[in-house]
Amino acid sequence: MPDAKYISWFRDIGLDDRPKVGGKGGSLGELERAGIDVPRGFVLRTEAFERCVEALELQAPVRSCVQRLAAADLDGTASLARELRARFEDAQLPPELESELRDAYDALCAAGAMRAVAVRSSATTEDAADASFAGLQDTYLWVLQADAVVRKIRSCWASLYSLESLSYRRRQEIEESTVAMAVVVQTMVDARTAGVMFTRSPISGDRSVISIEGSWGLGSAVVGVEVTPDRWVVAKITGEIPVRDISDKAICHVPAAGGGVELVPVDSSLRREP
Repeated sequence: MPDAKYISWFRDIGLDDRPKVGGKGGSLGELERAGIDVPRGFVLRTEAFERCVEALELQAPVRSCVQRLAAADLDGTASLARELRARFEDAQLPPELESELRDAYDALCAAGAMRAVAVRSSATTEDAADASFAGLQDTYLWVLQADAVVRKIRSCWASLYSLESLSYRRRQEIEESTVAMAVVVQTMVDARTAGVMFTRSPISGDRSVISIEGSWGLGSAVVGVEVTPDRWVVAKITGEIPVRDISDKAICHVPAAGGGVELVPVDSSLRREP
């Protein structure tokens, strides 16, 4: 898609593109450029979000309403969050934007087969030097079919106006005109096990170790703190593993038949297995 107006593939972007593709999008592009085996995907850039905001602003203000909120006005923030989320959820994508998005999704699907994807929020200021609201916006896993991808993209945009995200931005006095949302669409892996690796200790900041947390099934149960994962600490220089904490992993996340993720119990024979 060389003439794409709203779509960028991971291979074509990097950290310098964060103003247009957000923190997640830029990092994924950088990883692919470095030769890391990243599941294929693309980013719906902030131009698409801005196009949606412009259309909504013609009907009623969006950003100026947020900018006027007092940080301590929780009731007012909650009311505006409900209103703005509903407006974004109901917004119609311009035909050329939706066509480009569907073409990109089709390109991810081998031989026209339906492919499960993750639809991931990638806000432009989520990993800023002086503020971070990563994790305050929504991500949707195991999304099936183009129609569902379109809906979930609107939901990602809407999540930029959640109560938590609005409250954080007002407390941090972030200028609303600087905030935008890109959306990552990435093929999913039907994982037997998944987790998170930190290239230094998340507790002490020690750079000489790697900390790995993992559990059965999809990684969403780990990052959502719904299960206590196994944990290993590995010394970078010697390869020694001084810490091996094997937890009782009672539940896991697995793909649901009609799309999305469901929580299921882990077989008793695996709960205490690493």
